[in-house]
Amino acid sequence: MPSIQRNTFRNIDQEVYGEPPDQSISHAAKIYGLSVILAAIALTQWIIIGYTHMLSHSRSEERYGWWLLCTFFAVATLSWTKLGRKVPFNYIIIAAIVESSTIYIAMEQKHNENRLVNFYAGIVVVALMLASIFWGAYFPMFIVPGDLLLSCLVAIANIMMIIFFINVLFINYQGIYYAVRNTFALVAICMVMYTATIIHDRQFDVPKNEYLFLSVLQFFSYMILHERILAISFTSALKTSC
Repeated sequence: MPSIQRNTFRNIDQEVYGEPPDQSISHAAKIYGLSVILAAIALTQWIIIGYTHMLSHSRSEERYGWWLLCTFFAVATLSWTKLGRKVPFNYIIIAAIVESSTIYIAMEQKHNENRLVNFYAGIVVVALMLASIFWGAYFPMFIVPGDLLLSCLVAIANIMMIIFFINVLFINYQGIYYAVRNTFALVAICMVMYTATIIHDRQFDVPKNEYLFLSVLQFFSYMILHERILAISFTSALKTSC
C-alpha cells in the first residue's frame, strides 16, 4: 500500500495581484466605489481646466482615434498580461488611462462655447451608465450582452478602428467618423452591461475580484460615451450656426 506523505496535499497559495483584499468590503462596493473615485478625479480636473486657458487646441478627428487605440491597448495590458496586473505596473497603467482620458475629454470640452453643455453631457452619460448597469443586473439574461456578442462587437470595433485611420489618411469622409463613434458608443454600453452581469453574480466566467480591471473598464466606457455626447453637441452647434 503506498504511503501518503504529509506534504502531498499541502495548500497551494493563490497568486495575489496587489494588496490583500479587505474581506469586509464587497466586490460590488469596490468596483462601483473605485469607478466613482476615478470619475471624481476626472471631474475635478475638468472643473480646474475649464476655468483656465489650458489645453486650447483645434479640434482633430485623428486625436480621437489615437486616444481610443492607446487606451484600449492599456486596458488590454491591464487585464490580459501578468505584468500589467502586478504592483506597481497596474497602478501606473490605471493612472495613465485616467489622466490621458481626462485630458482628452477636457480638450474636447473646450470646443463647446456654452459650459452648460458639459454639465448636461455629464448628466446624460451618468443616466446611460445607470440604465446600462440596471439592464445588465436585472433584465433577463437572453437580452443582456454575453461573451459571444461582446467578442463580436470588439472585433467589429477593431475593424472600424482600421477604417477610421484609413479615412483619416486618404478619404476624410465625415460619415465614417460618425459611424466609428456610434460603434464604440454601442460597445461601451454593452461593456457596462457585461460588467454588471459579473458584479451581480449573473455569470462566473470572469472573477469579481478583478475589481481594478472592471472599474477601469467602466471608467473607459464612461469616457467613450461622454466623448460621443460632446461630439453630437459640437456637430449640432455647427449645423445651427450655419
